[in-house]
Amino acid sequence: MLGLIIGAAFLGIIIAIMEQGDFPGWGPMVLSALAALIPAAIINALLPRELFFIGLAVGAVCAGFVISATCGMSVKRACIAAGIYLAIQTAISLGFRAMTS
Repeated sequence: MLGLIIGAAFLGIIIAIMEQGDFPGWGPMVLSALAALIPAAIINALLPRELFFIGLAVGAVCAGFVISATCGMSVKRACIAAGIYLAIQTAISLGFRAMTS
């Protein structure tokens, strides 16, 4: 749960910077973070580890549509924001994995 809240905060900061405005709110950000992480996790569970980027791309597109609907961004900009978010999530996960092994 804490990871979801931190992820939503990262996503909100990315969107606020891209839109040069305020934080969009916790509800839309949690929904967008879930829309990014759930499809990516399902696709990555079905594919070999080497093809993890396909899951990230599917998650970015799904989150892009949710961000577009909840925040009023264009789909293209929303997908870019979601892609940046998933890249940051991947870097954090790889960093934690490297620290623990």
